[in-house]
Amino acid sequence: MAETIVPTNTRVIRWERDFYREYIRTNRFSKLMGANESAPIQVNEDLTRNIGEYINFELVNRLTGSGVTGTNTLEGNEEQLGIRNFRVQVDRTRHAVLHDRLHEQFSAIDLVEAKRAVLMDWFKENIRDRIITALGSISTDGVTHTAYADASESDKDIWLANNSDRVLFGAASAGYTDHSADLALLDTTSDIINTTTLAAMKDMAKNANPKIRPIRVRDDEEWYVVVMGTKLFRQAQTALAQVNREAWIRSQGDNNPLFTGGDLIYDGLIIKEIPEIGALPGTPGANGTTKVAPAYLIGAQAIAYAVAQRSRMIENIRDYGAKKGAGVEMIDGIRKVYFGSGATDTAIPKQHGVVTGYFAYA
Repeated sequence: MAETIVPTNTRVIRWERDFYREYIRTNRFSKLMGANESAPIQVNEDLTRNIGEYINFELVNRLTGSGVTGTNTLEGNEEQLGIRNFRVQVDRTRHAVLHDRLHEQFSAIDLVEAKRAVLMDWFKENIRDRIITALGSISTDGVTHTAYADASESDKDIWLANNSDRVLFGAASAGYTDHSADLALLDTTSDIINTTTLAAMKDMAKNANPKIRPIRVRDDEEWYVVVMGTKLFRQAQTALAQVNREAWIRSQGDNNPLFTGGDLIYDGLIIKEIPEIGALPGTPGANGTTKVAPAYLIGAQAIAYAVAQRSRMIENIRDYGAKKGAGVEMIDGIRKVYFGSGATDTAIPKQHGVVTGYFAYA
């Protein structure tokens, strides 16, 4: 008996109307953004209401004087306000995709909706990656900002000298004079993320001059945020395993970070994993074979985010309606905040709200 077999090309294939987009993490920095001066990523949208190319971010340093007591004269013993200024230039960024309307008839998914979805994901990824680049950026004059991978060794040495009170190399055994030489001292025995080095980063933030201001919560709680890639975050998890096991309330159950893999909390530090924070190029650590990655302790006003136009969808239809393009556009600027001295605030510029730590990993 002959059995009838339906040829492959005549079989009905039913595709789901829904589609699966590539998984792209939402912007993990979003909770750190705000318009107030305590926000780690300070957002300024002045240019959405006015025309202009730059947004100025102002800082008034805390007073350090002791004042006068009793019958001592205050006149003539006033303290000068330390007012600083940081400018961020905005620029336009656009991205788009294009399809022929004919393919809407052939496609198993809604091409128009798919384009909008992936473009918005691209925007979130773009903001996240620019913040990461800004955190690692090198500036010797407070005006020109160069991505770490593109900065010269000479510029890194100048930046290190300017920021020696807010850059940590592992267990702090480095000399803080030669960037590449200091990296070459890092090994996987002692120069890793642990309770000692986390405390060293926090102490550096508190003792820096100017001080790196903590993030204030409910007026009296002071916190810093430490962001790092997956490799260093695993070190932190190991170092804090006992702390989390013994300190977290047992009744939290599934909400305990031991189970959820969420943020770690230790000694006034919120430790966040940002997988996209990668290692430094090559193997710059001990013996030229050791990998090194950065961790960033972030306080208030660490990053300036200037917005002239928030992201918006744009479209282009041509060829008598046959070609349909959709895109996203924003006008903004993202920079690590530097405050210097002198009339133009550019002499000996220091990164204002960031302690940069370099740590070895296997």
